[in-house]
Amino acid sequence: MIKLLVDSMCDLPKAYINHPSMDMVSLNVIIEGKVYRDKREIDLDGMNKFMEQGIVPTTSQVNPGDFLECFEEYAKNNVECLYLAFTSKLSGSYETARLVLKEIKEKYPDFKCKIVDSLQSGGGLGLIAVELLKLIETGKDLDYLADATVKLIPHAHFYFSIEDLNWLYMGGRVSRGTAVVGGFLKIHPIVSVEEGELKIIGKVRGNKKAQKTIVEKVAKNITGYLDQNVGIAFTGSMKPVEEYESALRAMGVKDIEPVPIGCVLAAHLGLQGTGIYFLDMSPEKILK
Repeated sequence: MIKLLVDSMCDLPKAYINHPSMDMVSLNVIIEGKVYRDKREIDLDGMNKFMEQGIVPTTSQVNPGDFLECFEEYAKNNVECLYLAFTSKLSGSYETARLVLKEIKEKYPDFKCKIVDSLQSGGGLGLIAVELLKLIETGKDLDYLADATVKLIPHAHFYFSIEDLNWLYMGGRVSRGTAVVGGFLKIHPIVSVEEGELKIIGKVRGNKKAQKTIVEKVAKNITGYLDQNVGIAFTGSMKPVEEYESALRAMGVKDIEPVPIGCVLAAHLGLQGTGIYFLDMSPEKILK
């Protein structure tokens, strides 16, 4: 038996959230000194209520004890594990898992577990997880799954626009002056996870221009693979989601699902933002 272990930075379609071959460990959201486990003790709506009051959440990696509990349970029950980790360039969870696994293997030397740095976040991470769960269902072994993960990683894309630069300022990603000027000019940064890092890849004025820019990037990079479940990530209003869905359908995409982003990512991106995530090639071609 093989379990796919993900962390709460992995944003999944509803049909896969409680998949029997998957477990999840949570990163933490800290609000006014209280620690909440992302997607277990707090959801996006709950966190947004604090943020609407001007309260700035902070975040932290997965607790080592959570990895210890999972790995030991798997080892005791002869369950193999693949941990698909949130990018190591934005969190220490990947390295913590490696250290805990080393400790577990001293006690259970026959325990089979692989840890892969996804270099992804949010919906991009979810795309890879879905394909791995499909492979588990077909009976692929642990080595195949780890190899498939590495091949899938560069083909997952996630573009997101942010309406309020103040959250990027409070998270240390832009200067106060940039946030003030950007707010006055209604500048919307376009962000993407590239080589494991959250990068601002463009700045445009206004919602419509931001949405148009993202749709253009999707059209350019989806390279004809329209027969896939394309995700629309969101943190606030559903109106931009509806507009993205219309644009995707005009592009020829039929399978579309809005998915709220996790609290940890939302804590850094702010109260209002939307984006699109997708694969640039069919998994069959990637893995062939």
